[in-house]
Amino acid sequence: MADTPDWRRMFDLKHPMLKPLWVRLVLIAVCFAWAVVELTMGSLYWAIAVAIIGLYMAWVFFVSADRTYFSSNDKEEP
Repeated sequence: MADTPDWRRMFDLKHPMLKPLWVRLVLIAVCFAWAVVELTMGSLYWAIAVAIIGLYMAWVFFVSADRTYFSSNDKEEP
């Protein structure tokens, strides 16, 4: 089944679009802001789920061993 898309590619955070620092910070801020919105609407489980996604992105972007991917300044040529 070579044509079947790999579900793990949907969660790949090593996309070139995510290399700029401001993009990564905005994504994390949006997740935590949305978690607050869910909390104010009374949806505790959705708030926890979105906050966990934000924490996971913060981990991958700034703490894990993969953070070196984001700090490299190599430019991709079109």
